[in-house]
Amino acid sequence: MENNKDNSSSYCPSYTVKPGAKLYGIVNENGFINYLKSPIEINQDFIEEAYKGREPEKRFRFAGNCSKSGCNQWNGNSKECGLVDQLIDIIGNEESMQLQDCPIRSKCRWFSQRKGLACAQCNEVIRDIEMKIIGVD
Repeated sequence: MENNKDNSSSYCPSYTVKPGAKLYGIVNENGFINYLKSPIEINQDFIEEAYKGREPEKRFRFAGNCSKSGCNQWNGNSKECGLVDQLIDIIGNEESMQLQDCPIRSKCRWFSQRKGLACAQCNEVIRDIEMKIIGVD
């Protein structure tokens, strides 16, 4: 498999809700992610509806183009996203031999960096957890 670590079209699997973002998962009643078969690009109408309930990032998973150095999680020395390593340390799930289906894996920044170990953490990640990790309340 091609390593797309420096590919400008890599997706951040922890994107915010905004027009053009790709909806790729829905948080189920147990707090885990049900992944869609393929990502759906969202628009302003979706966003307006999504804000009628709890915060969209607490109910859905979005992906979008990785901002690299435009993001606080970017490590300029390693040229990688630092958030995935923090999640691996905090959540600590072991890599599974059988990866669940994921509609963004082929372009996912985290997968390109940490392969199945990143996937093992991803199902439990919602932006609320990530905001605590990076110190935003």
